[in-house]
Amino acid sequence: MVPNQMPRDGGDKEERQKRVLLISTDFSFRAKFRASFTELGYRILESDSQATAFTILEREPEIDAVFFDIEKMPASEVDLISFIRTRHSAEVVVLASINELEEASKTLRSGASFYLIKPIAIPDLKSVLEKLTARSQRQFEQKELEQRFLSDLMSGSQSMQKILKLSMKIAPTSSTVLIGGESGTGKEFFARIIHRMSKRYESRFVAMNCGAVPDALFESEFFGHKKGAFTGADRDKEGLVEAAHNGTLFLDEIGELSPPAQVKLLRFLQDREFRRIGDTSSRTVDVRVIAATNRDLRKQMQEGSFREDLYFRLNVFYLYLPPLRERKETIPTLVHLFLHRFNRLFNKNIIRVSKNAESIIANYSYPGNIRELENIIEHAVVLADGDEITERDLPDFMFRNRLLLSAPQADTSLSSPEKVMTLGEVEKAHIQFVLGLTSHNYTETAKKLGISRSTLWRKVKDYQLDEK
Repeated sequence: MVPNQMPRDGGDKEERQKRVLLISTDFSFRAKFRASFTELGYRILESDSQATAFTILEREPEIDAVFFDIEKMPASEVDLISFIRTRHSAEVVVLASINELEEASKTLRSGASFYLIKPIAIPDLKSVLEKLTARSQRQFEQKELEQRFLSDLMSGSQSMQKILKLSMKIAPTSSTVLIGGESGTGKEFFARIIHRMSKRYESRFVAMNCGAVPDALFESEFFGHKKGAFTGADRDKEGLVEAAHNGTLFLDEIGELSPPAQVKLLRFLQDREFRRIGDTSSRTVDVRVIAATNRDLRKQMQEGSFREDLYFRLNVFYLYLPPLRERKETIPTLVHLFLHRFNRLFNKNIIRVSKNAESIIANYSYPGNIRELENIIEHAVVLADGDEITERDLPDFMFRNRLLLSAPQADTSLSSPEKVMTLGEVEKAHIQFVLGLTSHNYTETAKKLGISRSTLWRKVKDYQLDEK
């Protein structure tokens, strides 16, 4: 559902009938299950094989819970539980006999919530199902709240709304995503949005900074190693791809990977198989990969430093996050978000930003993007007295090399050929403006202008800018 289409209140929505899929070869058990749960208002879908179950799962868009009886169930070439977990938000409960404990334990690795040992009384199954559907409803409501928050956060910016809508569309899939943009534009933030809105949200989000891992350690960090594989390998180590099984692996600064590391990553992306260093057997994982870069990968391909086949493997969907200077309409919402965060962190109660501080924040260029804005607000919250952030609480670098901000009472146009200001007029107007910002505090004004107090005093006299 697109964020702006979501209901804003509880409303009088008709409650959807809960759907439960039962996969079992036991006809009599299915009949008892169907009769008992249909009476409780559930819609029961049945399958006597994994092949039929795949058909039902492809046809039905929303299934709330799956009971999978693995007793006498032939193995499938495709992992059914992983398929369910990546395409549906349904909880999977495995039913097994006492002789199938090992197989039941393996299903937990594929994404099953838990297993129950047969025989199981119908009243016990009812209790389990009630808890599962209640938890599913809470999770659905939480995701609705998150989507509303994100929609509000991006409000006012058509470019960001477009990116958010695309993110919501691709989130339920397992497709690989490449996110581009300058440093600090929120690439990891959007990767986490995609993860949170996907079917993998309960599994791990594992982040790796490709630029921070030396080439010699890439394979060990990425795939793991066996004990004794090399000097210092004193134990088995799980790699990042295993840690992200059933979840999302975020590869930041993908453009920093060396050519040998690119080959290893490409091979993994092709079949999701890998081998720990020193191991003799391959392993398979179900991982969604999201990569990010602040580099021009097409240019790197032309230069021969980035593999073309890897680029096209990663670039199934592409999201470009514009720099903050190109979406300044989102600044007020971001400021509000950071104020809330740092109020809690520093036990403050900042409730507003002064007009002058607002003007400075709005007109700054933000070479460090959102990360820099966050640092600026943290700086201001720490220094602020009372419940308001003023221009005095902002970092000094926001005032350096800064010409006229906005002096509405004067004609300060520098672009009109009919009225070009002299350098003296520009200097006078700028000093006058900064004096206004500091309430004619000469020491603070001189500091912000980068001149001595005596120089400021002389210019104030020359330009007749005293407070009177």
